[in-house]
Amino acid sequence: MNSDFRRQIHENLNLKETDELLAIWRTNDHVEWSDEAFQAAREILEERKAGIPKQDEPIYEHGPDEEEFDENDFSTEELKIIDDENPPDFYDPLEVLKLSKWVDLAAKVVIILSIIFNLMNFPSDMTIAQSYFIGFSQDAGSVFTYIAAIVMMIINAAISIVIVYFPLKALARMLKILMGMEFASRKAK
Repeated sequence: MNSDFRRQIHENLNLKETDELLAIWRTNDHVEWSDEAFQAAREILEERKAGIPKQDEPIYEHGPDEEEFDENDFSTEELKIIDDENPPDFYDPLEVLKLSKWVDLAAKVVIILSIIFNLMNFPSDMTIAQSYFIGFSQDAGSVFTYIAAIVMMIINAAISIVIVYFPLKALARMLKILMGMEFASRKAK
């Protein structure tokens, strides 16, 4: 093996904390770490005068990653899709459903952000509204100015919510519809 490569592995592992090196050593995961990395980890641990623990059985391959998920987050129909014994080849249904949930959450966050943004822009709405009521008396003009500024703020918030919220909700729904169509088409014969 190239000595520069071996030195580079040693330098990179030397940057890690002793506890992390001990975990790497103990886990003995040969899928993630090379034999040279284990040799370098042992040398570094010996240099640091850390006791070298017994290694676990070597791992040469990882099993399929079974992601844990909270079943309460999904409807019974969605759980049937996730647990289907004939999963799709080109996508992971769990990932699509999680993405759909995130898009739904983003749509709700847009409402809050739109309201906050429009509240922050209230002074500019006031300035615009004041330009419409220049000829009015001071008392009548200020009342109309506040009412007009509030109406402008509400209209701006509603427009920004409609422009972003509904397309996001439609996207989340379309993801579920397309996945449902794909599952239904595989069951039809």
